[in-house]
Amino acid sequence: MAFVMFLAATGVQFAVQGLRRRTILTAGAVSTTLSMIMLIIAVHTSAVAVLIISALLAGAGQGMGQLGGLSLLNSSVPTQRLAEANAALNVGGYIPAGILPVSAGYLSDAVGLTSGATIFGAVLMGLAVIGGLVVRATRRQVTDPA
Repeated sequence: MAFVMFLAATGVQFAVQGLRRRTILTAGAVSTTLSMIMLIIAVHTSAVAVLIISALLAGAGQGMGQLGGLSLLNSSVPTQRLAEANAALNVGGYIPAGILPVSAGYLSDAVGLTSGATIFGAVLMGLAVIGGLVVRATRRQVTDPA
């Protein structure tokens, strides 16, 4: 499943690269939100197929978020500061990407797998919705080159 998730993250970047940045970022937020809904359904129903769909959607959401973020950096950060901005984007993305699942593991140990995964999914779903709303609300800042 991890392979499928990373394959989706890579493949979606090729599929959506011609779209507007706002569209890519919004679609990434929607994909992540749907992924977490599928995760919650999968843990409550023990449906492996739904879990695989969740992984595909999570990969697509991550891929679009990364593509949108890197595109914004390339268009708005001066060339001499681009390496710093890229490093900050990666640190800002990968630290939570490590902390959240480890925390979900500890939470699952404490409250059970179903409840832990549900809380994890709900938190990530909330963050994805907020992210999508921020993209939609910042119309002028998330623009495409003319």
